Amino acid sequence: MKIGLFGGSFDPIHEGHLALVHAAADALGLDRVILMPTGMPPHKVKVSSTADADRLAMCRLAVQDDPLAEVSDYEIRQGGASFTVDTLTYLTEEHPEDTFYLLMGADMFLTLLSWKRFEDIVEMAVLCTVPRDDEPIDKLEAYAKTYETLGADCRVLPMPLRRISSTQIRECAQSGRSLEGLVPKAVAQYIVENGLYRAAGDVDRNEQFKDIIRARLTPARYEHSLAVAAEAKRLAIKWGADPDKAYTAGLLHDILKNTKPELQLQILQDFGILLDTAEQASKKLWHAICGAAFIERVLGVKDPEILTAVRYHTTARAGMGLLERVLYLADFTSADRDYDDVDVMRRLVDEDPEEAMMYALGYTIRELTEKNAPIHPDTIGAYNELALKRSVT
Repeated sequence: MKIGLFGGSFDPIHEGHLALVHAAADALGLDRVILMPTGMPPHKVKVSSTADADRLAMCRLAVQDDPLAEVSDYEIRQGGASFTVDTLTYLTEEHPEDTFYLLMGADMFLTLLSWKRFEDIVEMAVLCTVPRDDEPIDKLEAYAKTYETLGADCRVLPMPLRRISSTQIRECAQSGRSLEGLVPKAVAQYIVENGLYRAAGDVDRNEQFKDIIRARLTPARYEHSLAVAAEAKRLAIKWGADPDKAYTAGLLHDILKNTKPELQLQILQDFGILLDTAEQASKKLWHAICGAAFIERVLGVKDPEILTAVRYHTTARAGMGLLERVLYLADFTSADRDYDDVDVMRRLVDEDPEEAMMYALGYTIRELTEKNAPIHPDTIGAYNELALKRSVT
């Protein structure tokens, strides 16, 4: 059988989702389509606190009379972040003779290289997408060609789809406006009867980020990220920076640290980021550069202070802002660190932040020099800026 897999938050499921299901089924000759509501979306932050049971119920109501579609609660039952590779592994083990077609919107298709174990996903499913107004078909076809060089089988389906967003529906429900034409009647009735979306729920973004990084990092790197976040928050409070921003930056600073270098490089190329000579020679710098781009473009983090802090947490730079210095030093002094000079560093961050920066930069430069490794110009610039300032004073 040819089986489509269509995952998403479905918060709520709407007529645009259902149109995609049927258009793709017709174009690909699918025998059935599995709708898979995610538990915790790993590539975006939830903006609603709708219960999993409600999202699941709305999906079931939406396709209750549709012989083509069925709903699976597999990802919700697993709990935590939902990764496509894990779901496909489960489905292909359950249905080894079937061929799976992974259906997704254009926005998700363009971020595939940042997904967990992309190389395994392409072994288990055909990648399928549909263009939309702001992502023309030629752009999607160009990405498809890139994916195909990495072993993928792609389908870009040239079909017009009605643009409906779940955000639009939630806003209508919150203000009491009609949902006619946006969601199936049974779903609209469920939303009204259960009072969904009437009040904006407070969603703890950092708790979601923890689930996201936990699934992307090794246990040791995850614990390090928690430790850096805690130290960054402490230093932010001590020095007058925003503690919430500091904590978020600490959580996310190493989000791509355990991503394979070749995929990091592909992500950088995908986002149009050019590496300078020193960066090309040092793969250890890549995770910070593409990590900042990833959290902006995939997770939707738009705060420039957080993005810049993540971007320069490995190299530092001249003209660093306060949050940048907080994260840079928190990474040096977090509770899990045990290098020879860590006690000196911890004393300095509490006594003299500027002296701590000077010591940390000097430590990094000495370490790289001993290894005959290249030193990034940003690191030298940060060191020289402080050294010149001290010589004048």
